[in-house]
Parts: sequence; C-alpha cells; structure tokens
Amino acid sequence: MRLRFGSNPFLRFALQQLRARKISPSLSFPSFRRQKSDMANIAVNKSAHPFSKVQFEALLNRRFFYAPAFEIYGGVAGLYDYGPPGSSLQANIIAEWRKHFIIEEHMLEIDSTVMTPSPVFEASGHVSRFADWMVKDTKTGDVLRADHLVKNVLNARLAGDKEARGLEAIPMKEEDKKKKKKHADPAVVQLGDEVVKEYEILLAQLDNYTGPELGEICRKYNIRNPDTGNEVGEPQQFNLMFTSSIGPTGQHPG
Repeated sequence: MRLRFGSNPFLRFALQQLRARKISPSLSFPSFRRQKSDMANIAVNKSAHPFSKVQFEALLNRRFFYAPAFEIYGGVAGLYDYGPPGSSLQANIIAEWRKHFIIEEHMLEIDSTVMTPSPVFEASGHVSRFADWMVKDTKTGDVLRADHLVKNVLNARLAGDKEARGLEAIPMKEEDKKKKKKHADPAVVQLGDEVVKEYEILLAQLDNYTGPELGEICRKYNIRNPDTGNEVGEPQQFNLMFTSSIGPTGQHPG
C-alpha cells in the first residue's frame, strides 16, 4: 500500500514520525489487534520487584506529586495538595475520561454547582444512608469501621478453626489481601460447632445490624482491635458528607 500525501505538510510530518519510530503507516487494524493480543498474553513476573507502599509514597512525596495540605501548620488527615507532576497527571486522567464519555459515548458535558441544598440530599436518601458506624480504640484512639472490624475478626477466627480441624480455609480474595493490614496471624483455635454457626449467621446478616447491635456484638464476642488487642468503644455514626451553610445568614443548609 502506497500512501500519497501530496503537498500537505502535516501529513508528511506524521509519516516521518511514524517511520522514525519504525511504525508502518499501512499497519492494518486486524494486525494491530493481533499484536495487542500477543502483548496481553506475555507472562509478568510479579515477584521480581516486590511492591513497597511506604517507599512508593515516599517517592511521590519527594517528587511532589502530592503532599499533606497545610503541613507547616500541622495539617489535617485526608487533605492533600497536588504538586506540578501530580496536577499534570490529574489533568491527563480527566482529559482521557472526558474523551471517552463525550467523544466515544456521545454524552453531553455540564459543569454543575459544587454546593447542593440539603433538601436535595434528603430526597435522594443520602442523608439517612450515607453514614457508617465507627468504633474507636480505647487506648490508641484509632478509628475503625464497626462492621468491617466484626467481619475481619470473625473471619480470622473461622479460618483458625478450619486450620485446627485440618480443613482447608477459603482462600482470601486478592482485593481483600490488598485491603488487609499486616498484623499477627489468627490463633489456631478450634471453636464449638454452635459458635461456628453463630459466627456464620452473624456474617450473613452483618449489613442489617444497627450501631447499638454492632456494639453488643463486639462486647458479647470480645471483638478487639486486631492490630493492638485493645478494646473498642461504642459505635458512633459518621456521616460521609460535610454540612455547610449557604448564604450570608447561614439559614440555607447544604
């Protein structure tokens, strides 16, 4: 296939760039898909360079991809500033996101207000549903999500029971491994059959429990912070949205 660009300087420049990178302008789409498929089948040695989250975060901080906001005043957990490379990376991600949904999916873009009146969220159910029950370590002050704490502790005990019985425990999902913090392995203790049934029923109905019920479960089954072994306090409701006031008088909650 011979391409003729005539006197168009932009097309001639594009052809020169393709040839400089040894990319054939006549590369067919099926051939491209075949090469892409072959690359996807290449085995990756994931154990060659073990990932260290601490070193990775230190590198991002040194190169100022992001840093804690207001650090010289002590900062606040969860607030970060993007540096020059981080800002550029964010802009590129947003550009790709916009390109997909607007150009490929033919959606229409709008830029809505950041502030939203409270009645809107009340009607949508966000005010009543977007809240988690949290418990606090009585000594260290660490805050844990109550339902996740119960789930992790009971699953660890059931895994120890299976090991004590000589049974094979259910393998942990890859995403659960990434979320799980590093702490001591669960004790290998065989539980009574009735206790195992209670644990399984609790786990099956965990999403239905209220805060006071989760607190009662923690006390009844002696559920503690697995990282410290300390007791936890009563569950407190934490709303994931921040209350704000709209207008100079503050009479319009948002």
